[in-house]
Amino acid sequence: MEDTEKTEVTTALQAVIANQTGRVNVGQLYRKIDFRIIPLMFLCYFYQFLDKVAINYANVMGLQQSLGMHGQDFSWMATAFFISYAIAEFAQAYLLQRFPVSKVLGCNVFVWGLVLCCSAATRNFAGLLALRVLLGACESVVAPALILVTSVWYTKRQACARTGLWYCSVGVAQMAGGLVSFAAQHGSQDNDLARGAFGGWRIMFLAVGASNLLVSFAVLLWLPDTVDAARFLTTDEKALVRATLALDQGGNGRQVFRPRALVEALADPAVWLLFCIVVLTVIPSGVIVTFSATLINGFGYTSKQSALLNMPSGVVSIIATLLSTFAILRGIPRWLGILAMLVPTMIGAGLMSFYRGQGGSLAGIYLINFTIAPLALVFNLVGSNTSGYTKKVTAYATLAISFSIANIIGPQVGVPLYG
Repeated sequence: MEDTEKTEVTTALQAVIANQTGRVNVGQLYRKIDFRIIPLMFLCYFYQFLDKVAINYANVMGLQQSLGMHGQDFSWMATAFFISYAIAEFAQAYLLQRFPVSKVLGCNVFVWGLVLCCSAATRNFAGLLALRVLLGACESVVAPALILVTSVWYTKRQACARTGLWYCSVGVAQMAGGLVSFAAQHGSQDNDLARGAFGGWRIMFLAVGASNLLVSFAVLLWLPDTVDAARFLTTDEKALVRATLALDQGGNGRQVFRPRALVEALADPAVWLLFCIVVLTVIPSGVIVTFSATLINGFGYTSKQSALLNMPSGVVSIIATLLSTFAILRGIPRWLGILAMLVPTMIGAGLMSFYRGQGGSLAGIYLINFTIAPLALVFNLVGSNTSGYTKKVTAYATLAISFSIANIIGPQVGVPLYG
């Protein structure tokens, strides 16, 4: 498009925005969108992370003993989850390109809820391993789908705060997982299905899985695929949102597969630089997510105490995410925000490596959770700097694969260090 044509389009869009702004309360409009969209995205990301945290807590609730696991079985189960997660990204990227985002997301949430419910009935390691592989395939859709949904509704600047808000669900899931584990441990701890027993970690898996099913119905029923499909907005409100996104060059555009855009995304050095950043920053969080409750238990605390003492990790994750997100809104460069979050992470790693007291080791576990925040900034960076539906999907899928690789490495690093 020539510069003259671009100027004409920009002027026309500004005229539309000015016209609609006179008829629509902009602040009220975006509050309406936030109340409908943000809670659903928050719940989806919350439950996919809670599913990962649940296996961490189940490990200190007798999971390995119940299923006859030994050696590195638990670590390989965590690794298998993320191998499946990485491989499934290709299929999920195709589905997101081919079908409405909310339908793909909702169906995956429903299936992974069923899988988690079925996990409560497993009798051996092989059965649970198979279910974790299927769970990884379903959950691989969540990050790319949520970033696409965010870009459908918000400009690049607006998306930063909204991404931070739904990403805070990671910290909430860490705290909720501790409470669910603590509550489940007050029931029967006999997990032998042969005797009809159903307690402890089985109750936890069933409760979390059933909650996932409810969220899937909410997503399928209430999450609009596009601005035009939003029945909770008036015609004037839809026009204002569309024009604002077009002027910002945001949104996803048409869901048409463009091979050239796929090649452009894979040839973009920025995408591969972010790929490396995600791998290197997520490896520590992979260790912590998989082993934190086990580590705290190894410090001499009971399984119930371990569940409760792991909850401050969630508080740290929320604080780190909010600090980094709103620092960006105040004009701090994203790269500087990422580096700032890694400083307390390194301090935490030092405490865990060299401090021998309980208090210092606990502080180290908590501080390492600062490494969770940079991922939200990377998500937002891709959303802001990538245009076109095919290129967005490809970039998000690439980053999701890097997230998987880091989490494949993490549990295996944790075996010799903490196993």
